[in-house]
This record gives sequence, C-alpha cells and structure tokens, in this order.
Amino acid sequence: MLMSQKWFNLDESIFTANTLVALFRNDIPAIRISQFATSAECQQLAEASEFVGFDFYENVVPPIGRIGITQFEFGNSRKLEYFDAVHQAVSRRQQIVSLSFDPLERLAKLLRQDIPSNVRIGIAQESNCLSQYFAGLIRHINVALLHVDFAQLDAPDWEVGRCVEQLAWNLYLKVPESGGECVVHNRQWCADDEEYKVPNSYGYDMSLVKSVQSRHITPVVGDLVLFNSRNFHQVLLGYGERITMSSFIGKIPNGDLMFWS
Repeated sequence: MLMSQKWFNLDESIFTANTLVALFRNDIPAIRISQFATSAECQQLAEASEFVGFDFYENVVPPIGRIGITQFEFGNSRKLEYFDAVHQAVSRRQQIVSLSFDPLERLAKLLRQDIPSNVRIGIAQESNCLSQYFAGLIRHINVALLHVDFAQLDAPDWEVGRCVEQLAWNLYLKVPESGGECVVHNRQWCADDEEYKVPNSYGYDMSLVKSVQSRHITPVVGDLVLFNSRNFHQVLLGYGERITMSSFIGKIPNGDLMFWS
C-alpha cells in the first residue's frame, strides 16, 4: 500500500511554484486556479465541442464521450496506430480552440512563468524519433468509477512511461446543476492494487480507499483544478451536462514537464 503522510491542507491550494512541488509530492490534494477562463470563453469552447460532436469510448460503462484520443485506449503496444491518429485529433482540437482560446497554451505559459523546468506540449523522444502526443482531451462525463491514471502502469514501454510523477488537470467548461464532483483519495497506486481491479472494467473496488483522506472537488465553470493522478480518484454522478478539457502533466527524469492525454 502506497500512501503519503496526511495531506498538509485539505483545502485546494492556490497555484504557486511551491504548491506545484507539493502536489507532485502528494503533500496536498489539489490546486485550484480560480477564473482561469471566463464564462464566455468556456461557453464558446463548450458550444464548439458540441458542434464538432463527441465520440464515445468502446466498452466503457457508464459511457464517456470525448473529442481527441488518449494513449490509454491504445494500450501498451499499439504505438503506430496512436501516432497515426494524433494529427487528426490535434486538428479537431484546434478547430474548437480557434473559436475561443487554447487552455493548453495558457496553462503552459503560466507554468513557464513560475517554474524553471522546460515545458513541452506533447513533444517526446519516442524510439529515438521526435514524436507528437495528443494533449487537450475534451470530455462529456457524468460519472466515472474509482480509477488511477499513471503512465508507469498504463504505458511502461512509451516515453511517457518514464515519468516519475504525474498530475492531471481539468478545466470546467460546463457543469451539472448538482453533483459531478471529482473525489481524490490519499492513496497512490502500487502494483499490489491490481488485485482490486474490477473484472472487464477500468475501475477498482472501493474498499481500496476505505478510511483514507478524501477531497471532494466541486466543479465551477472557468476554474482549472490540478491533482496528482496517481492517487485513486472518481467522478460522482452529475445531474446535468459536465464538459471538461484536460490532460496530464508528467515530470520526466531530467525534470522537464510534458503535457499529453
């Protein structure tokens, strides 16, 4: 069982270079950047996303709609298929952000201002070649099972699998009338936890997070929330549409930060 000491502060922290380090170390549950985007910007992105249209993951219950692709859905072996699909996925994302603004670029600029590390959006050295990962997934998601996102587990043979620490961020474009909270639990994935995986599902048994610290993150339009995605987390049922843009931020061994989805 891999679990940090108690989180220093159960509230969402304000973004600074120091709180980002604390989040990577799992010393705090989350960072909230309030009013990262205006309501008008979020409405424009949400409407453009709905116009372009959502695809749905195969064999995922409850259903999750998305625009873009994830490394996870290509598994550990289908690299060529993934990189062949990146160009079209990036083009669809660019079609949407051209109607409002690009959250990826805005967040990357903020990171570059406050931290000394090199920040890359999707660029990686894959099998001795410079490769472009997709970043900036847009999702229509009303509930998600307890799960974890960690490239050392999901993609050990990919460049992102070299990441020693990993965060996820969500920008809330549209939120339900009630519910839809992201719940982050103070328990980080380790190999022994695979015995708790629910058969034929991406989810894990809730007994894994019994009696650990948890933080309920309320979705607010325009707010961007970062959390440590190696921590088990879930999305509670929302009553109404919940649309987000998101990606991972991984720290590779030389300290550089990389965005991908």
